[in-house]
Amino acid sequence: MQQHSLLQTKLYIPPIRRELVSRPRLLDWLNAGLHRNLMLVSAPAGFGKTTLVAEWLAVCERLEPKVRTAWLSLDEGDNDPARFLAYLIAALRTIEANIGKGALSALQSPQPPPAEVVLTQLINEITAIPRSMILVLDDYHLLEAQAIHDALTFLLEHLPSQMHVVIASREDPPLPLARLRARDQLIELRATDLRFTSSEAADFLNRVMGLGLSAEDVAALEARTEGWIAGLQLAALALQGPISMQGRKDPATLIESFTGSHRFVLDYLVEEVLEQQSKSIQTFLLQTTVLKRLTGSLCDAILSRGAEEQRSEWDPDTSAPHLPSSSASGQEILEHLERSNLFVIPLDEERRWYRYHHLFADLLWQRLHRTQPEQIPGLHGRASLWYEQNGFVDEAIEHALRAEDFGRAADLVEGRAETLWGSGEQIRLQGWLEALPAEQVCSRPQLCIFHAWGLFASGQQSAAEQSLQAAERALDRTAGRETDAAPAKRVHMPVSDMTKIQGRAAAVQAFMASFRGDVSEIIQYSRQALECLPEQDLVWRSSAAIALGDAYSFNGELVAACRARLEALEASKATGNWYMILIASMKLAVTLRQQGQLQRVIETCQQQWQLAKESGLSQTAVVGWLLAVWGEVLAELNDLERAIDRAERGTELTERSGDVAMIGWSYVCLVRALFSRGDMAGAEEIIQKMENIARETHVPPWITSLMAAWQARIWLAQDKLDAASQWAQERGLDADRDPALVHEMEYIALARLLIAQGRQDEASKLLRRLLDATEAGGRISRAIEILNLQALSAQAGDDTAKTMTSLERALSLAEPGGFVGIFVDEGPPMACLLYQALDRGIAPDYTRRLLAAFPVVEPEKTAPSSTKVPKSELIEPLSEREIEVLQLIAEGLTNREIATRLFLSVNTVKVHSRNIYGKLGAHNRTEAAARAQALGILPST
Repeated sequence: MQQHSLLQTKLYIPPIRRELVSRPRLLDWLNAGLHRNLMLVSAPAGFGKTTLVAEWLAVCERLEPKVRTAWLSLDEGDNDPARFLAYLIAALRTIEANIGKGALSALQSPQPPPAEVVLTQLINEITAIPRSMILVLDDYHLLEAQAIHDALTFLLEHLPSQMHVVIASREDPPLPLARLRARDQLIELRATDLRFTSSEAADFLNRVMGLGLSAEDVAALEARTEGWIAGLQLAALALQGPISMQGRKDPATLIESFTGSHRFVLDYLVEEVLEQQSKSIQTFLLQTTVLKRLTGSLCDAILSRGAEEQRSEWDPDTSAPHLPSSSASGQEILEHLERSNLFVIPLDEERRWYRYHHLFADLLWQRLHRTQPEQIPGLHGRASLWYEQNGFVDEAIEHALRAEDFGRAADLVEGRAETLWGSGEQIRLQGWLEALPAEQVCSRPQLCIFHAWGLFASGQQSAAEQSLQAAERALDRTAGRETDAAPAKRVHMPVSDMTKIQGRAAAVQAFMASFRGDVSEIIQYSRQALECLPEQDLVWRSSAAIALGDAYSFNGELVAACRARLEALEASKATGNWYMILIASMKLAVTLRQQGQLQRVIETCQQQWQLAKESGLSQTAVVGWLLAVWGEVLAELNDLERAIDRAERGTELTERSGDVAMIGWSYVCLVRALFSRGDMAGAEEIIQKMENIARETHVPPWITSLMAAWQARIWLAQDKLDAASQWAQERGLDADRDPALVHEMEYIALARLLIAQGRQDEASKLLRRLLDATEAGGRISRAIEILNLQALSAQAGDDTAKTMTSLERALSLAEPGGFVGIFVDEGPPMACLLYQALDRGIAPDYTRRLLAAFPVVEPEKTAPSSTKVPKSELIEPLSEREIEVLQLIAEGLTNREIATRLFLSVNTVKVHSRNIYGKLGAHNRTEAAARAQALGILPST
């Protein structure tokens, strides 16, 4: 958001009226909040929330040491996260002029980072400010965007101790209030606290409003309104001089008539108040209610007042305050309304900008809509013209839309679209595009492109395609190639602009094809985009290059993918946009992972993590993806604790973003890490979360395929063959088919199922085809897994030679990269094969490291097997020391007790235990003891 478009009146603290009813009990309550993060003032309209907080800030300004205060009045237009953050920073800059420069720069970048990144920079700057400060967010109930609620949650959870936030709202905000209460970081004022007491009501009615009511009348009115301040104010207006002097109703009779709900009372009082105003004042109130904020010249503009009428003409009435005549200026009327307590709130010290009390404005709007509906479009239209002429284009667009002057609104949007897109205000832009009739968008190719991207990002693929087709038709009309029977008016456009639009359309098509998994179309559209996009359109060129790399990766061509992703990284560096650099770097890291270069992936993650911290991007979705990928590689290296930590932190970040692809990717990484740790329940919980997301929105097919494959593998690890078999049938998996790369993991899972079912010939043929494909593409990581399965399948078929051949190839590919998890995840059967390899001298050092990594499983509550196993089934004889350890294991001693008994370290005992389990093919202590007894190594009990 550009600084010049910020309305400074939103940052003014409402001035305190001299006739204010002071409320020391509530001020003391708020003072207690200076030791807490959040002060919530939550009550329905008309309970004096804004007035109370403004009075308290005035008190805080007089404290020693002085407490600095900032104010932000919110409205519906602030539901755009970038706009909200820009205003929040602007409010804080009223305290410290230089705060938030870096954050504002980030918001104005071509690809602005998520809110957490902006807030991280801001929080770091606030921490360096020694003075206490208070930030007030008034009318927070008008915000509905979850992204803003998430951003404020982040701010509150990381708030520096010298800063405090006050929220005034008609309803409780969707923030973690329970957690804040539990941490004693929240103080709350609600309607029951804000209601006027009897003494406060008497002070207000008699001193402020000058009614001179008896104690009985005050008590009755206070009881009727339940201390509701707005109700008391409206009642006071109805009871003031003009009514009572005309003898319409005495106070007791009027008060007695106040019954029913607040809504009925308010309707009654508003009618009573409005009917006592002159016709010109009623017209002014009703017609200016279309405005969120009022200033004299704007009111004059929408009421079509001429220059000759912009003068003050007062009624000769001697009563105070004087009433303006029908020809009084808008400024004079606003000042009169303020003096009359007629629900007009000044927004600055100069009394230039005002707003109506929200509840009063709502009721005025209903009355206008009911009595003068034909006037509404013209009022909005004139407001739009005034805003445009005075440099407030966003407000001009809003009013043009409400006036249903869609042609003018579309022109204004088109003039702002590029700036909004480049400064990160896509949400606001998409809102306008959705509000415009389809024909207005479709006739403007640039708007069609922006609309298509927004639709695609929200998962509306068909609608995005239709918008791109509309862009193409609009370009045809511009170039004179239209074929419509009644072509639209032709608009001149330079050829260079037409080519750029075609390039951007192709880039959108490339991403849509990527979502579908259509490799040929990804390549086609990416290349087309790069040919059409001008060199200076860096962000779009970088995006197209990234899509091209995805195509080669999906196709298994890792060399081409690597080359394309290096080009994308260079294009990203040229933009100077650190966020795009992170994305391109991580795409390259994923390719390196497929090539088996685990250490290079770790190095890339470490470098980009440091870059993210230095550039303030450590809380972004792409860093969540980075952490998840990092965690998955750590799981492969058997560093499981750090793997789980990285992957879980990564998923927390991606979940905040709403980016389905990054969420899915991080979930896949976390599932693998949990599987390696043996946490099947945790892995299945993540898979279920992904399935829930898939029910609500489109999910990339490779994500759903990977999750399906992991679910099948979990079932097989749990010996749930029936579930895995049913899954294979439902997915339509055929062992004789050559699968597309996107479904490769499912077919690897199918091979595991065939091995478990004893169908070794079918498994062998399928694995052979899968291996050929992985080797052709240089996908080392996947080739190692397939070779391991070939070895296990051959072992099940008693083909020892083939078993060792496949295992030896797997070890030779895996050793340079330091793979561990890919072997350990296969469990005891793989340990048995590795012992055989060790016995044959195959990669002995590496094989020993792998065997040492197999987990020591604690005993389960299962009865030992009584089945006798021939001694010949023992892969390798146990050493004397291992037999000693095994005897003590059978006696039930713990690892520490065994270490003490044998004068060994606990770690040495664990290594001996792993070796024993591997040699015996056992899963736990109980099985090891039972198997040793069956083999005659230990005496039977």
